[in-house]
Amino acid sequence: MQARAWLMAAATLAAAVISSEAGAQAPKPFKMGYSVGFLTDPFQAIQVDLTVAAAREAGLEVLPVANANGDAGRQITDFHNLISEGAKGLITVPTDSDAIVPALKFAAGRSIPVVAIDIAPAGGKVDMIVRADNTRMGEDACHLIGRQLGGKGTVLSMMGDQATTNGRDRTAGFAACMKADYPAIKLIQQPTYWKTDKATAVAQTVVTSTPDLAAIYMQSDSVMLAGVLNVLKSAGRLTKVGETHHIMLVSIDGTPLALQRIRDDLLDAAISQPLDLYVKYGLRYLQAAVAGQTFPAGPTDHDSRIVDYKGNPMDLLPAPTVTKANAADPALWGNKAKG
Repeated sequence: MQARAWLMAAATLAAAVISSEAGAQAPKPFKMGYSVGFLTDPFQAIQVDLTVAAAREAGLEVLPVANANGDAGRQITDFHNLISEGAKGLITVPTDSDAIVPALKFAAGRSIPVVAIDIAPAGGKVDMIVRADNTRMGEDACHLIGRQLGGKGTVLSMMGDQATTNGRDRTAGFAACMKADYPAIKLIQQPTYWKTDKATAVAQTVVTSTPDLAAIYMQSDSVMLAGVLNVLKSAGRLTKVGETHHIMLVSIDGTPLALQRIRDDLLDAAISQPLDLYVKYGLRYLQAAVAGQTFPAGPTDHDSRIVDYKGNPMDLLPAPTVTKANAADPALWGNKAKG
């Protein structure tokens, strides 16, 4: 597992900040459960490790992490099991935004607070959703590509799973921006379902059949980047940033691989996930919810905004854009993960 060298130091810092921001009186400890929808990419694995370590450092008892492994039905069972094992608060990353609703209703019926991070549920009750502004992520990627291409050319959008809010938002933000601001760009949209093999197959098909392809937007470099680079290399179309016939590449997530490829001049830019903020505020909100606190809509004290999302509060966190100018920034999670 990555991030071992800095894991405990980061967890200690996160726990200290959480404790100070929760008020003068430290939150009472409780038993916490963590239900993750999948652990197929390094981002999710590191997020789990950091959250669990920070929770323990903050004095919480953490039950063994329940991994649904992409099975929405299994995640419902995981909720039941965690609560039966004594969890008084839950953090979850849904495997499916709609399918998680019965699990949330079960938790609410037993007065167990739930905080969702990274992926928002489509319904049910949660005490907070902590996410990056994924629509804005798509818009930022759109502008990076649209401006660089001068508003012309053919662009492939490799869509995430449309059963998740992240997939829908990253797709919608990008597509709406392209239509409104760069109408002369031809947009090809292909689903990948967050699957590496599917993403590689999509890239293979489009790259080999689209000689005028000018750019590729990858909604997750965790599962798409390596395959796309291999496809471009095999097709003889992999060139460095700034070289003639370079196919512009922009991704979301900001994995260690993505940051390295930016430094190598093979990836133009990435919109990085604010993983440290997920850990910090996911725990902060869960501790507050267990203590009976609520948070109103509006601007926060940490450069974000809380909005209503289908009856639940959602804190939309800022996400940094990474280019070669700042790809070595040690604050980026992808650089910390290499340690």
